[in-house]
Amino acid sequence: MANTNDEARRGAQNAAVTIRDVAERAGVAVSTASRALGNGSASEATREKVRRAAMELNFVPNAAAKRLPSGRSNVVALVVNEPTTFLFQDDFISGMLGQLSLSLTSRGLLPFLVLASPEDSEGFNDLLMRSGCEGVIVASIHEGRALIDNLKKFDKPAVFVGKPPESFKCPFVDVDNFDGGFQAGHRLLERGCTRLAVIEGPRDMPTPRERTAGFRAALQEAGLEPVATYSGSYEMQNGIASMERIIKEHPEVDGVFAHSDRIAAGVIHVLARNNKRVPEDVAVVGFDDLQVATLLNPQLTTLAQPVADLADAAAEMLHHRLNTGEWKVMSQRFPVRLVVRESA
Repeated sequence: MANTNDEARRGAQNAAVTIRDVAERAGVAVSTASRALGNGSASEATREKVRRAAMELNFVPNAAAKRLPSGRSNVVALVVNEPTTFLFQDDFISGMLGQLSLSLTSRGLLPFLVLASPEDSEGFNDLLMRSGCEGVIVASIHEGRALIDNLKKFDKPAVFVGKPPESFKCPFVDVDNFDGGFQAGHRLLERGCTRLAVIEGPRDMPTPRERTAGFRAALQEAGLEPVATYSGSYEMQNGIASMERIIKEHPEVDGVFAHSDRIAAGVIHVLARNNKRVPEDVAVVGFDDLQVATLLNPQLTTLAQPVADLADAAAEMLHHRLNTGEWKVMSQRFPVRLVVRESA
């Protein structure tokens, strides 16, 4: 794991780690370590042992990596353009990064995690340039941030998990967020809800806009409009703050679509505190189907995202591009599945 601020301070230390150090840690010859990291001839068990040693030592192939038998470093940067604490708070992103790591290593690629703080564009740019990575997978991005300009300067193949900003035409994998929002609206209407609110994720990302558009489309078919629409982060605090505002300004609300399960957790917390029964008084639908969905009381009705499929598709897109020089596909969208539980 690398944070741009920390990495800049540790540059000299990381540079001192060599392929010889990796070989010693793995208990193999230097030539074997080079072949294992370079996709040369080596058993899968040896490859795994060497990759594990490389990650433990935070080894970043650069000039030495270019001399590997494959002529490539095989390093792929996994970029999260969020504050450092975000990774440890967001279950979807942490789960996605875990699946991406598995999918990349199974294809002989070495994942390198970059936590790119929005306030440290220069440090991120320096880290990316020094990493020797062959490609990038971006797991979180907001419109208007300097990361897009840095990626354009970097000029290496990049894949986004989630639709990228309109200003950057780039291959991506995503789910059908519009349909997810539509399913959420339809489910709440089936419950008999007529005074519905939506609590969105960040408005500087395409995904929340698509989810809300689908939700509105479902309501419009019934001749309805949301009584309230508030936005914020995907975190529980947004659900708490927004639901408190909704209770105060729209006490008649009887249904809520939350753009994430963590937002929904905050919603249910506020409803309980205000003696509102779920789903009898207010029905709630989330999005993600994370572990928290089954830990809530009542358990959460939500839209399940196929995290493993998204990660594997992104890894395969980049792997194909690195091996052939061409993109096999420019985008892939996966369906979301309504998981009906107790909250709606």
